[in-house]
Amino acid sequence: MSHIGDNVVSFFKNAATKLEELQVQTTLGKAELSDKFEEIKKETQHKISQMRADLNGVVKDKKESFDHLKTKLEHLEVQLALGKAETIEELKEQKKKLTVAIRDVKNILAKD
Repeated sequence: MSHIGDNVVSFFKNAATKLEELQVQTTLGKAELSDKFEEIKKETQHKISQMRADLNGVVKDKKESFDHLKTKLEHLEVQLALGKAETIEELKEQKKKLTVAIRDVKNILAKD
């Protein structure tokens, strides 16, 4: 489990770095920034699907922990599935919610 946990934490650190890069890119046109944000969300959704499949095979004896993690991953997927941010304010709000959701998943994985 720690190997998967390490991979997940590494992935989320990378995702957080990409989100920070978005803030730096605010000088880009709104459309480019929004498209980049959507690209990152899609990449993250794909990676979460892969992690869910990996976790299903590993965490059979820790049902309660797995259910809690599964709930947090589902919440993160909902945040990632939100519509395209049309304004900088919406983008910042989505980023804030994603950051919290990612942190929640990381915290659960850090406990295992």
